[in-house]
Amino acid sequence: MYAMKGVLTKKKELDRRWEVVVGALVCQFCVGMLYSWSVFQNPIVTYFGWETSAVSLAFSISTFMMPIAMIVGGILLPKWGPGKVAKLGGLILTIALLITSNMKSLPVLYFGFGFLGGIGVGLVYGVPIATCAGWFPEKTGMITGLAVAGFGLGSSVYAPIASHLIEMIGVFQTFRIQAVVAFVGILIGSSLMKAPRSYQKDDQKQNAHDVTPAKMMGTKQFWILFVMYIFANAVGLMMVGHASPMGQQLAGLTTVQAGVIVSILAVSNTAGRFLGGFFSDRFGAFKVIFVLYGINAIFLLLIGGMHTCFLFSIAVAVLACSFGAMVGAYPSVVLKFFGRKHYSVNYGIVFMAFGIGGILGPQIASQALHISGGSYAPAFWIGAMLSVFGAAMTLFMYFHTTIFSRKNE
Repeated sequence: MYAMKGVLTKKKELDRRWEVVVGALVCQFCVGMLYSWSVFQNPIVTYFGWETSAVSLAFSISTFMMPIAMIVGGILLPKWGPGKVAKLGGLILTIALLITSNMKSLPVLYFGFGFLGGIGVGLVYGVPIATCAGWFPEKTGMITGLAVAGFGLGSSVYAPIASHLIEMIGVFQTFRIQAVVAFVGILIGSSLMKAPRSYQKDDQKQNAHDVTPAKMMGTKQFWILFVMYIFANAVGLMMVGHASPMGQQLAGLTTVQAGVIVSILAVSNTAGRFLGGFFSDRFGAFKVIFVLYGINAIFLLLIGGMHTCFLFSIAVAVLACSFGAMVGAYPSVVLKFFGRKHYSVNYGIVFMAFGIGGILGPQIASQALHISGGSYAPAFWIGAMLSVFGAAMTLFMYFHTTIFSRKNE
C-alpha cells in the first residue's frame, strides 16, 4: 500500500513538473516583450527628436540591470519560492512600463524602461530557469533551453502587434497595453511555478561539486566564460537593439516590414534557445558554442551586402538563432562547472555578461552610425572580430577541460 502511494506521489510530481514548465513559458513570454524594443526605438526618436544613441541607451540600461536583479532573485528564491519572486518582478515591470508610457524626457525613459524595466525582467527571468532545472535534473540543457525560449517567443508574437498598435494608437498607449499584458500574464504564470520538494532534498545530499559564488569568481574558468559570454551578448544584443533601423537602412524596409523582421528575429532566437540546450546535451556545450561563434563571424561579414528584404531576413534569422543558441547553451555550462546548489545566484553572476553586452553591443552600433556618417559597416566588422576572439577562447576552454577530465579519470 505504501509502495503504491509512493508510486502515485512520484507520478503526481512528474505531472506537476510540466505545469511548472507551462508557468515558466508564460512568465518568460511576458518579459520577452523586452525584445521588441527596436520597434519602439525609431518612433520615440521621431516623436521627441532625440539622438538614436541616446534613446538606445535605455535598452542598454535595461539589459545591464537584468542580471543584477537575477542575482537578487537567486538569493530570494530559496526563501520566498518561485511564485513570490516572479510576482514581485511582474509588479515592478508593470510600474516600469506605466512610467515609460508617460515619459517626457530621457531621464524618465532611462528610469522607467531602463532601470525599473531591467529589474522587473531580471527578477522574473531567472526564476523559470532555476526552477525548471530543479524539476528536470536528467535533461538540464534541453529544459533550460526551453525555459529561456519563452523569452524570445514573447517578442515574436508581440513585435508585429506592437508595430501596428504604434501606428494606430501611438507609442505611449502601446506601452500601457504592454503593462496590462505583463501584469496579468506573470500573475497567472507565477501561480503555476512551485519548487520541487524531492529535488531540494536530493540537492542537500549531493553538494560535493557545488561551488559558492565567491569561490566561483576566484576561478579562471569563470572569467574566461564571462568574457566569452560578453562577446556573444554584445553581438546578439547589437542585432536585437538595432534590427529594425538596420533593415530600414540596408534593405529599405518600411516600418511594418521592419516589425516583421523583429518578429523573425524573435522566432529564430526562440528556436535557437531550445536548440542550443538540446544540442549541448547531445554534443557538449563547447562544441556547440564554437560553431555558433563561427556562424556569427561569417554572417556579420556578409550582412552589409544584403540589400534585399529576403537576404536581410535570412541574415537576421541566422544571427538571431545563433544568439539564442548561445543563451540556451550557457546555463548547462554553469551547471557543469559550478554545480546546482548555488546555481540561481551563480548563473545570475555569469549573466552579468548579458548586461555588459547589452551596453556594449547597441552602443557599438550607435557609435558606428555616428562616426561613419550613417553606416552600420564598422559595427559588423567589430562584431565579427569579437566572434573570432570568442571562438578562440572556446577552443581553449574545450581542450583545457578535456585534458583536466582525462587527468582525473
